Amino acid sequence: MKSLVLEVVSNDAPGNGSDATTRELVAGQRIFNRYTLKRTLGRGGMGIVWLARDEELERDVALKFLPDLIIHDRAVLGDLKRETRRSLELTHKNIVRIYDFVHDNVSGCISMEYVDGDTLSNLRADKPQKVFETSELKEWVSELCDALDYAHNHARIVHRDLKPSNLMVNQRGDLKVADFGIARSLSDSMSMLTMDRGKSGTLLYMSPQQLDGERGNHLDDIYSLGASLYEMLTSRPPFYSGNVDRQIREKIPAPMAHRRKELEIEGGPIAERWETIVRQCLAKDPARRPQSVAEVAQRLDVPSPGTRRAVRDATKQTSKWPPLVGAGALIALIGFGAWYFGFSRNAVKVTNAVATQPFAPIAPQTPPPVAAAPTIAPTAVFGSVSVSTSPSDAIVTVDGKRQLSPTTFSQLKPGRYPMRVELSGYETVEQQIDVRENQSTDLGTITLKSNKPAETTSVAKGPKIIPNAVYTGTIRMKGESTGKTTPLTIRMNPELTSGTMAQTARRGDVVVKFNGVWDGSTFRAVTDEIIGKPPETNWDPESFSLHFADDGNHSVFTSPMMERVRLTNALPTERPTPPS
Repeated sequence: MKSLVLEVVSNDAPGNGSDATTRELVAGQRIFNRYTLKRTLGRGGMGIVWLARDEELERDVALKFLPDLIIHDRAVLGDLKRETRRSLELTHKNIVRIYDFVHDNVSGCISMEYVDGDTLSNLRADKPQKVFETSELKEWVSELCDALDYAHNHARIVHRDLKPSNLMVNQRGDLKVADFGIARSLSDSMSMLTMDRGKSGTLLYMSPQQLDGERGNHLDDIYSLGASLYEMLTSRPPFYSGNVDRQIREKIPAPMAHRRKELEIEGGPIAERWETIVRQCLAKDPARRPQSVAEVAQRLDVPSPGTRRAVRDATKQTSKWPPLVGAGALIALIGFGAWYFGFSRNAVKVTNAVATQPFAPIAPQTPPPVAAAPTIAPTAVFGSVSVSTSPSDAIVTVDGKRQLSPTTFSQLKPGRYPMRVELSGYETVEQQIDVRENQSTDLGTITLKSNKPAETTSVAKGPKIIPNAVYTGTIRMKGESTGKTTPLTIRMNPELTSGTMAQTARRGDVVVKFNGVWDGSTFRAVTDEIIGKPPETNWDPESFSLHFADDGNHSVFTSPMMERVRLTNALPTERPTPPS
């Protein structure tokens, strides 16, 4: 493995503020009267990273040097220093430790734990198919969720720059989250100084809310977690070419299995639960994402943060007991020895004094009390409850926690709880549930009843269209005789008279707008406007038709230029309604 602390990549031109930090730094040089430089670990847009020896603490550290622009602006330097000091509070085994923030009038750096390993980004690139399988990621995802849960709920710190190149694996195989809060702070500081937005290198993993400049919270990290998992399983982020920021705000990424097929990646099947949770992490609306990393871990069926902490606590208690018992025995032995030899010395003195003075009784000496063994507190017991709904994505509330179905509520104390299930257009369900100690209860699927008033007139039978539906399938590429296919995605707008069509290819997405007419059985449309396409890609307007099934969740796409293709609604969250 390579020895790194983080991956730094940049296309910066020479002479900007970032490369100024490389001046007069050579191996063997001693800086800040404390660190001896050994070798560079990486360099990029936000500075250079050196492996160094901390002579005071006698350990190797990684030094991340700051761009000169930051050093020379006291206000920005002060803000960055405060943000870095917040990261000093993070003391988790799966988070790279921040040791110190040091600077003078010439340069400055952040001292952090040196990780002898490599990033998940590099490890993935070294794989034969350039992707991980879910079985390979389970333990690392569990450790990542544990680290994020600790940061979000205990330290109250959000990463804001989660991506595969900030996830490291050391020589023992343990995952380490690097740059907690630092990379984004550096990027924000440089943006304020240069008025240059969008060069942080994190666009591919940013949530729509981060793109809009909203204040970051833990749901942004959950989006970035989903984008990172998507890349590690498909070799590409959800959106990576064309107008990426617009796609992040508006487009639904292709299922991971489709992306693998598009990129001609051979590998094992991706479990449906992984497809589902990654898709929900990438939801545009934060309320529709999993509301905690503990929920992500539960639904991926990997050890949750609560489970990992319970195991660590039990191990600590067990490991502490033998030394304490041994210490107690040692104290008792020393006490007995002191009592015994003290008594002997007094006896000798009395014997020698018998001839010269009357005998004086010797006061018995009480041995010191033996230290009592510590009482081990019982491990807290919890239970969990799983529930699904039909339709899915209903809001389920238990013990004050609101989560989208299907979902699992973990870390619940044994007892009886009220549960509430809500979904727009359906009757609210309220019932009592029992949580049992150390048991996982599956409540099954709750079928929700529509609260729409009954139709007074007969409802016309026949094909229907679902507003805002996203129909997906695969289609043979134009002019392709070898049978290669490409994902096809059609989104219907609410008015049911227009929408967008996207064809994904290796060079990027071709996205066009269409307008059409519904005649009661078939939707006939013409593409009339191009929204985005890769360079050197030709596009001509074309006509097509969609024949919908009675449930509105399936359709058949036909075009003079292509064969018939069956499409399926990827988001069947609304009941089909016939267009007016």
